[in-house]
Amino acid sequence: MSTTISTPTAAALAPITRWLVERVAGYLDVPAPDIDPTTPLAEIGIDSVSALSLCGEVEERWRIPADATLVFDYPTIAEIAGYLASELAPEAAAS
Repeated sequence: MSTTISTPTAAALAPITRWLVERVAGYLDVPAPDIDPTTPLAEIGIDSVSALSLCGEVEERWRIPADATLVFDYPTIAEIAGYLASELAPEAAAS
């Protein structure tokens, strides 16, 4: 049995990215449009406490485990969104 890995679609990524941008903007107390999803979170000022809080919010929002190392394994919002999209749609990746 072979496993096919698919890339999440823009439609799948957009709402996740938007939610993550809004959360990060809240932690940093800046307007969401000022957050670039491709800039590493550490570079825009997310500290370890905020990173851990974000992981907790991800778990609550999508009911999937979010390891405390999530923001280190996926250092940008875009990368986290891609990971989450693939985790949220495993049946789409298998088809």
